[in-house]
Amino acid sequence: MTTTRFDSEPVCCGVCKRLAVGIGYAPKQGKPVLWLCTDATCISLGESVFKMAPKTLSVHELFALDEAGEVAGAYLESIGKFDLSQLSQAEWSHFLKTVLNTYGERMRARLLSHTAPF
Repeated sequence: MTTTRFDSEPVCCGVCKRLAVGIGYAPKQGKPVLWLCTDATCISLGESVFKMAPKTLSVHELFALDEAGEVAGAYLESIGKFDLSQLSQAEWSHFLKTVLNTYGERMRARLLSHTAPF
């Protein structure tokens, strides 16, 4: 699942997958850049994510995505809807934001805590 991106211009944050800005980590000029968002935690994690083995990063991503799915599922339970096609536009938007934001929060937390990737 590893989605580390070394784009020529900022696209997605290499830590939380939110919108990247003109901040990035590269070991030296002319090397690939891991673009980052403006979140201070993502900026501080840039070097470690850049150097992380793809297999290890993939495991962290899968755990964060599973946790985001659990939180989004709890949202669906709270509104009593389980068929995604029955969500209003506002409910669908909230569901998607829940997945995206929780994924980023859980990735940052996992990486900061140095949680074992298993």
